[in-house]
Amino acid sequence: MKKKYILSLVVIGLMLALTLTIGTGYGLWVSTRDKNELSSTTLGCFQIYYQEDKGIDKDIIEMKNIEPLTVEEGLETSPYTLTIKNTCNVDKELQVRLNVLKDTTVDLKALTLEATGYISQDTSLYNNLQLTKSEMPDVVQSRLIGIVNVKPDEIVRTNVKLWFDERKTPKIDKSKILKAQFEFIDSESSVKAKFYELLLTDKAKIEAKKAPNFANQSTGADGLYVTNSDTGKTYYYRGVVNNNYVSFGNFLWRIIRINEDGTIRLIANKSVAYTNFNDLRSRQKDFAGYSYLWYRNAANSIAKDTLENWYNTNITAKGLDKYLTTSNYCNDTGYQTTNYHTYFNGYKRLSTDNAPSLICPKTNADFGGVYNAKVGLITADEVVLAGGAYNKNNMNYYLYNEESFYTLTPYDFYQGTPTLYAVDNTGTLTTSPVNKELGLRPVITLKSDITVTGSGTIDNPYIIDME
Repeated sequence: MKKKYILSLVVIGLMLALTLTIGTGYGLWVSTRDKNELSSTTLGCFQIYYQEDKGIDKDIIEMKNIEPLTVEEGLETSPYTLTIKNTCNVDKELQVRLNVLKDTTVDLKALTLEATGYISQDTSLYNNLQLTKSEMPDVVQSRLIGIVNVKPDEIVRTNVKLWFDERKTPKIDKSKILKAQFEFIDSESSVKAKFYELLLTDKAKIEAKKAPNFANQSTGADGLYVTNSDTGKTYYYRGVVNNNYVSFGNFLWRIIRINEDGTIRLIANKSVAYTNFNDLRSRQKDFAGYSYLWYRNAANSIAKDTLENWYNTNITAKGLDKYLTTSNYCNDTGYQTTNYHTYFNGYKRLSTDNAPSLICPKTNADFGGVYNAKVGLITADEVVLAGGAYNKNNMNYYLYNEESFYTLTPYDFYQGTPTLYAVDNTGTLTTSPVNKELGLRPVITLKSDITVTGSGTIDNPYIIDME
C-alpha cells in the first residue's frame, strides 16, 4: 500500500512538473487554431519561436474564408505569439515586421492589428503602421509592428492579433485570401529603406492599372497610378488618400507624386499666403507668366516673389534646404489666338480633351515656360491627375482643403485680362484672373536619399530623418 502511495505521488509530481513546464514555457502559445506546433529560427544573436500550421512554412500566415469582425470580436481571436531570446552576452535590438505576400488577393484597407506583451501596439489598421523595406522575395508590402530591446539571455514574448474590421469592409468575397509573413531584422545589420522605396513597394501592380477617365473627378480611394513626365516615369496619387501626409519644416504637406529618380514632390496642405498671382500694369498676356519681360527687363510675378521669400524664411534660413532638390515647374504659356481670344495650351488639354500631361511643351513666348527651381506651384494638370476636374466640384480628393488657390497653368487671355486655372473652395478646377487674391500652396521636392519615420496618416505623418 505504501509503495502504491509513493508511486502515485511520483506520478502526480511528474504530471505537475510537466504541466508547470508547459504553462511557463508555452502558455502563450495556446490557440484555438487546429494542428498548431512550435517552430523556431535563429537570426544572429536571436532565437525566435513562433507558431507553425502544418503545411505552411514556419512564420507564414494564411487567412481564407475571411469574415469581417467587430473590434470586440477581433480582440477575442487567437493570437500569433512570438517568443524571442537573446543568446549573446550584449544587449540587442530586433525589428518585428509583418509582410504581405504577393499571393494576397484581399484588399488590405480593413486589415487590423493589435500587439500585446513586450511590443504594445494599440488596435490599428495595418496601412497606418510604419512602412519598411523588405529584402524577402514576394513581398508587396512590409510594415513595422514594433522593436524589441533584449538583454543577454532574456526572453520576451508578444501576441499579435489580426482581423478585418467590418466597419471598413462589411463583406469579403470568400475567394479572397491574405498571405503574410513575420520578418525579424537585427537593427544593427539593417539598412533603412529610402522614402521612395517605401512608397513604391509594388511598381508592377501600379503600372498594370489602367489610366483613369479624367473627364470625371475622383471621389474614391484610387491610390497610385503611373504616367510619364519630363524626367521619366512618375507615380501619382489620385482620389481620397489618407496616408500621404508629410511633416517638414513645421508645415504639413501632401505627397503629389514619386518620380522615377526617387525624388518626391510635395504640396503644402494649406496656403502660406493669399495674394494676386500678378498685377495688371498693362493689358498684356505676359502677366500669365511666372516671370516675364517688362520693358526688356526680367521681372517676377507676385506669386514667384512671394513663394521665394517664403522659402528663404522658412526653409533656407532654418537649414532645411539640404533635404530638397530643384525640380521642373511648368508655366505652359504656349498659345493660339482666334478672333482676338487667346487660349493657352492648357485650355485644350484640360477643358476640352481631358488629357492632363506632365510633359511641359516648349514655348516661344517671352514669358513663362519651364522653371527649374526649389519651390513653385502645382499645375492644373497635376490637379486633374489628383482627382479634380474642370467645372466639377469635388470635396473628397486629397487636394481639397476648403481654400481657393492658384495653379501655375494659364487658361486664356481675353479683353485685356489673362486668367489662370485655379481650385476653388469646393475643390472645383476653375479659372481666375491673375489680379484676384487667392491662396498660394508651395510645392517642393524631397531628395531621393531621404529616409523617414511615421506611417503617413494625419495623426502619424512621415517625418524626415534629420542629420
